[in-house]
Amino acid sequence: MAFTTVLLLPGTSSAGTNSGWVYTTDYDPGGVGAFGHDGDWIKVCDEQADGYNVRIHLFKMSNLRDMASLTTNDGHLDCESKSFASVVPENIRVGIRVSLTKDGNEKFHGRKWDLIS
Repeated sequence: MAFTTVLLLPGTSSAGTNSGWVYTTDYDPGGVGAFGHDGDWIKVCDEQADGYNVRIHLFKMSNLRDMASLTTNDGHLDCESKSFASVVPENIRVGIRVSLTKDGNEKFHGRKWDLIS
């Protein structure tokens, strides 16, 4: 007579995905940003004294709508970070876009898709 024993172990409550660093696409990247699923935070840094600020957008993959954004304000070597856990549901697919911004215009968009919050 054969029998099977099933062992139930607790799983993790959040199996999200961190983005790693995402760079703007200009020749010598002037900006960098990241998403972290643990606390659903985003971080953005200005890497060059080029007259641009750097903006990161966190968006929902299902409809491509922004859930949060963050922009540097103090120029070269400025970094900003913030948790958006209150507006980002757990275990949804998200993406980030990092770009240089000046006078309301954005360019040199670096992106990373299909991350999990």
